[in-house]
Amino acid sequence: MTTTHRTARIAAVLLAALVSWAIAAPFAFAATASAPRTPRAKARTPQMHWYRWHPTPRLLHQAYGSKVVIGIASMLDFKSLRVEYGFDDGTAQEIPALRAVVVKVSDAQLHALLTRGTRDSRIRYLSPIREKRNALSMPNDPYLSTVDGATNLPYEWAFLATHVDRALDFTNGDANVVVGVIDSGVAHVPDLAGKIDSLWSVTGGTIAQVFDDNDDQGHGTAVASLIAASPNDGFGIAGFGGDTHIIGVHAGIEGNYNDPDLAIALTKLVSLGARIVNMSLGGKVPSDPVLVDAMHSAAAQNVLLVAAAGNLNNDVFWPAAELQRSGGGRSYGIAVGATDGTGRRASFSNWGDHLSIMAPGAYSSYMGVVAALPPASRLEEMFPTWTGDANAHYAYLGGTSFAAPEVAGVAALVWAANPELANYQVADILKQSASRTAPDWTPQMGCGLLDAGAALELATSRPASAWAPAPADGKVCSASGSAPAAWPTEKSQTIVFGLMANKHVGDRDFRVNAHASSGLPLAFTAYGSCSISGAKLHLLRAGWCTVIAEQGGNEEYNPAQPVSQRFHIAKAVSKHGKV
Repeated sequence: MTTTHRTARIAAVLLAALVSWAIAAPFAFAATASAPRTPRAKARTPQMHWYRWHPTPRLLHQAYGSKVVIGIASMLDFKSLRVEYGFDDGTAQEIPALRAVVVKVSDAQLHALLTRGTRDSRIRYLSPIREKRNALSMPNDPYLSTVDGATNLPYEWAFLATHVDRALDFTNGDANVVVGVIDSGVAHVPDLAGKIDSLWSVTGGTIAQVFDDNDDQGHGTAVASLIAASPNDGFGIAGFGGDTHIIGVHAGIEGNYNDPDLAIALTKLVSLGARIVNMSLGGKVPSDPVLVDAMHSAAAQNVLLVAAAGNLNNDVFWPAAELQRSGGGRSYGIAVGATDGTGRRASFSNWGDHLSIMAPGAYSSYMGVVAALPPASRLEEMFPTWTGDANAHYAYLGGTSFAAPEVAGVAALVWAANPELANYQVADILKQSASRTAPDWTPQMGCGLLDAGAALELATSRPASAWAPAPADGKVCSASGSAPAAWPTEKSQTIVFGLMANKHVGDRDFRVNAHASSGLPLAFTAYGSCSISGAKLHLLRAGWCTVIAEQGGNEEYNPAQPVSQRFHIAKAVSKHGKV
């Protein structure tokens, strides 16, 4: 860290202390002002209620070490207890105000305390010392506290904006809740040390394990770091998924993907035990049947699917649109849009009927969310980048591609805290707990902005077996009951567009012969040596003419795959048959 960063960090800590004081001070003043002023007023002191033994069966489920805390009825009893149970007087730590003592115990002494001690009137309780308490709310990863002078916020502002720090108070995550990443591959960067279970590549329709870095873009490594960068290791950034691990699959060529390869990658990840699969990729065209089948199969095996909505300020892209029914509601997956530093929808983020939830994807038009990159990444040509400790590379990245893994990471925390949940219940929790200004789902914001702290609070507040949130009153973001989700009901449609014969300049205008299997009207666009009005084509000059037929879909039908035809326009033919 530079001197500027250290100074900024100290300033941030001082500011936090001042804010804490400012919040607490009014309450302190109010308490003082409202205190009784008459000397006759006498406060009643509540009687101390001392902790007593739980029933013995509960004690036996706890793990004890070589030190225990013994609560005793009176500190005068410790001498006789020490003699009877054989405690080492030289190492005992007495806490007189709480009638307790910390002692070292052997296995035999512990056994005696757990058997005879429960009937000993001198002993109130026996407690193990569990070294699992942590300082709350803030892991020690530098970019969580180091302030960027350009924003006056920590580099990992998105982590804090979505309250992942509070979520980690509920759980550190679980290495067994593995997130699969279908992307441009993953590299073994410092922030992912020990977090990558395996790497795979799809080539020519065949998937195989690889043992070297296989990220040809840097995109997949950035996504993986947002999910699984180790928190609280004193290094770099902290991922949104805590202790979760990842399996990375390289499934495209230079950032381009086809649906059969994606289906193969998804099926492999399910077979490897991935609980969540992140797909920060997509396009305007509906998913091919082979990918739809793969997604349905994954969901049937209790895998949660997370996909990016897209970055064209347009309708939600596929495959994300396949995961969320129109208008919100219960789903087996989550279509993720992006917000900016104000919490509003980022100007580039796709939106519409199939949007599930939002997460930070950009701070401003030139700054995004911080993620780790491999050296010499192609993303360095497009986004602000820098090098940190241990030659680790970082960048501010913008797009729904980097909002989706934030949601995937928090989903991993939810499952770590409540492993019995079904995939659609995890999706419910994320949507129900999202922060929103509107009463319910909207096409601009879905169910609202990801709130990891609220999600973990909700996840730990009720058992999965009795999943029945409060009555929803028709609100799709708080769907009640435990019925499984339904897949989107929109049907597929195709366009039939026959070959077009070559023409000559001067030929009459004619109508294009094409139709959609749905019966919905087509829209035509013409390029080159022709023009089109409605479905009527006009020849302009000699050359080539290309006509594109499109059908955008509606509430019943998905958009059709556009179809184009191209034909040649020759020079006009004279009366004598000469050109």
